[in-house]
Amino acid sequence: MRVLSWAPVTVVTAVHLIALLTGSDAVAAWSQVLLMPALAVVLLVSPPGDRGPAWPWALAALAASWVGDSLPKVMPEDAQFLAMIGGFAVAQVLWIVAFTRVDRGRSPFAWTLLLVVVAAALLAVTVPEAGMLAPAVVVYGLLLLAVAWLASSHGWVGALGGALFVLSDGLIALGAFRPDLVDWAGRDLVVMATYVGAQALFVAVILLTRSPELTWGRAPRRGTRVRSPRGRHPR
Repeated sequence: MRVLSWAPVTVVTAVHLIALLTGSDAVAAWSQVLLMPALAVVLLVSPPGDRGPAWPWALAALAASWVGDSLPKVMPEDAQFLAMIGGFAVAQVLWIVAFTRVDRGRSPFAWTLLLVVVAAALLAVTVPEAGMLAPAVVVYGLLLLAVAWLASSHGWVGALGGALFVLSDGLIALGAFRPDLVDWAGRDLVVMATYVGAQALFVAVILLTRSPELTWGRAPRRGTRVRSPRGRHPR
């Protein structure tokens, strides 16, 4: 990975979070639309050998996330939430595909159990208040659980990304269906900071996992032959 390739998303994220912190709604709105394109730059400018085999799926996931960020801004108010979760649901499916296109380890049992407990608690709190959206909330929750679980099988980078993703989407769900539980200043700031952080860590997983035979942060599966990195040391 090239450090400078992360500069655009770092700058846009800083502008967005400062806008949220200072109440600059217009700046926060347009900077949110730029977040995922800025992160996509990291994938697009990386040398082909550094992207990993799953990078097209990751790029598609960022595009779907951009739809989830942008489409609600031009939709009627009563359709904004569905537009948002629709885009993000597609993004989660694409992340699931991306994480399964490369070799991976096993998610720790304790971590898996914790994810299941958190997902079950979120569904138990939000589904009764979701009304007609209850089936969509359940499906979305299961997709979120799958993404976080698969991400954790790619080492601590993926596990941290999955945790941030669950935190961000969990706060969004609680804000939509149980706002009384998350009625505190700075919630939007936490939502967006964890959202961008999760997506950035997912991109890092894709870049660090360069081939089905060469993994990062853990030993390859038993019986797998590791190909030569051709003079480059795994980052």
